[in-house]
Amino acid sequence: MLPSSPVSGAPLPKDAVIAANRFGFGARPQDVTAIGPDPQGWLRRQLPPPGQAAPLPAALQGLPRAEDYAARFFAARQAMKQGDAGAAQAAREMLQPAIREEAAALFRAQAESDTPFVERWVQFWANHFTVAGRQQIVAAMAGAYEREAIRPHAFGRFGDMLLAATRHPAMLLYLDNAASIGPNSRAGQRRHVGLNENHGRELLELHTVTPAAGYTQADVIALAKLLTGWSLGRTAADDCTIGAFCFRPAIHEPGPQVLLGHVFEPQNGAGQGEAALAMLAVHPATAQHIAEKLARQFIADDPPPAAVAALADTFRDSGGDLRAMALAVIARPEAWQPQNRKLRTPRDFLVAAARLTGLEMQPQRLLALLRQFGQPAFMPPSPAGWPDRANDWMAPDALRQRIELAYIAGQKLRPPEEPAELLDVALGVSAGSDTRQAVARAESRQAAVATVLAAPEFQWR
Repeated sequence: MLPSSPVSGAPLPKDAVIAANRFGFGARPQDVTAIGPDPQGWLRRQLPPPGQAAPLPAALQGLPRAEDYAARFFAARQAMKQGDAGAAQAAREMLQPAIREEAAALFRAQAESDTPFVERWVQFWANHFTVAGRQQIVAAMAGAYEREAIRPHAFGRFGDMLLAATRHPAMLLYLDNAASIGPNSRAGQRRHVGLNENHGRELLELHTVTPAAGYTQADVIALAKLLTGWSLGRTAADDCTIGAFCFRPAIHEPGPQVLLGHVFEPQNGAGQGEAALAMLAVHPATAQHIAEKLARQFIADDPPPAAVAALADTFRDSGGDLRAMALAVIARPEAWQPQNRKLRTPRDFLVAAARLTGLEMQPQRLLALLRQFGQPAFMPPSPAGWPDRANDWMAPDALRQRIELAYIAGQKLRPPEEPAELLDVALGVSAGSDTRQAVARAESRQAAVATVLAAPEFQWR
């Protein structure tokens, strides 16, 4: 049976439903008591103390570091260059199981979490600083990237996360900065190779100030030059840890650079680029951009301007303190309006179903379902990450697939709770009379559970 709800025998009240679904990934039966009569307090209690990172979920503990994946991959590639024809196949055989293991571990962490707001918050930032597995090595490192660059800073300073994400081997490979060479550097003059602008462009366009700051192509080039030399170790000859961040002075563009009107003089090592990132992290346009994205994630597809303005003020006043931003999002009254619904992405739908029913999936099956739903693991469509508006996920085939999956899953599930109780946990007072009637009239317990998962209300958070 379910633990007693805040009002015994009654559906979850409105604010509790919003706390579980909009701020998290949906309620588990055991969450009912935890949420209690103070949903906002439940969310606040999930945050780590100031100055501390949230604990790493048990499902993610003990997994390899990004540099472990990279070192094995680079070793195999080096062996291939030396005539080992099977090295490439060996590298692929190493990476493919790693991707499955990482994807399954992250799904399990979200489905089992006692702090689902923390998990959604981390997912938001991993998507903001997205890396996409267009290369197998990046896909394998994507889970480690989240653990190493995103989670430790999710409730710290935005500038610290920006630096960690920019320096991470997965990002350096994804946006090609690892091979970017300053035209006037020692290596550039010798090899006559061009500058790669990808990372500089995405940092300005997506990660920080956006085009609203009025940056030009000259700014893109300046930032790309500031980041030259930010690479990673590939062989023992690099005098760096293989697979880890490595600053290479020989490929760094010399001289001062002007970015958004700020002059950055040469500094030792990576200091010149670090100074540029520090400036971008606290830029007013960055504050506006982050506020808009957070309001879209937790309030509405088209968030109220007043909420965006208030969040931008919090970002500026706190110097980009993300714990302060989380508290500000929780406190916004617009986030607690039932009409401000957000459509669950396919992944969110699967996690919510797992949290509610205890649904378990083998890694291979999980990857197949995510591909089928159009949200393959570690494969967002662009550096902009996965979209966050209902229109991007409303294709008729996608909604039909959700309903089919709900009924397939329902036939296999035998949760200990009664379907009507699951409905009260999942949707509470937001469950309409038609949905309640459909669950009550279902031919079997399994069909009733499937009806809960296929309900129109369950597709939204």
